[in-house]
Amino acid sequence: MKRGGRIVAAFLVFIGAGGAALAYEMGFGTLHHPGPGFFPFWLSLILALVSFIHLLTQWGPESETVSLWSKEVLIRPATAAAVMFLYALSMGWIGFFSSTFLLFLAWLILVEREKWLTIGLVSVLGTLALYTVFSVFLKVPLPKGSLF
Repeated sequence: MKRGGRIVAAFLVFIGAGGAALAYEMGFGTLHHPGPGFFPFWLSLILALVSFIHLLTQWGPESETVSLWSKEVLIRPATAAAVMFLYALSMGWIGFFSSTFLLFLAWLILVEREKWLTIGLVSVLGTLALYTVFSVFLKVPLPKGSLF
């Protein structure tokens, strides 16, 4: 697995460096008046830097291979995908507040398998925090749902 990680990381370092060079040619501008290449330059540079760090962490002996298609490996991502799918479906039916609370509950019970105190606190506080951020600060109209 480390060999594949090294190849991908080296490729992304190359892509990031090339993107930064192309973005610099587009015109960098200044901090207060950025040019068209300002954000692509920094994003490409960050990509190259993170990929280079990942490349350095991949040196060493190969680790043992794990089958990608075994039941133990697939259960957690499949459960997470099902929970997110049900969250998206339930949003219009029961509304943002209830469906987000149920999302936190289901995620922490089925996917993360946390302690009950953690499940309760994160579900309540997380739902309140998301509601506050989206509804109060960002003024995003959230679905009320037909049940409540």
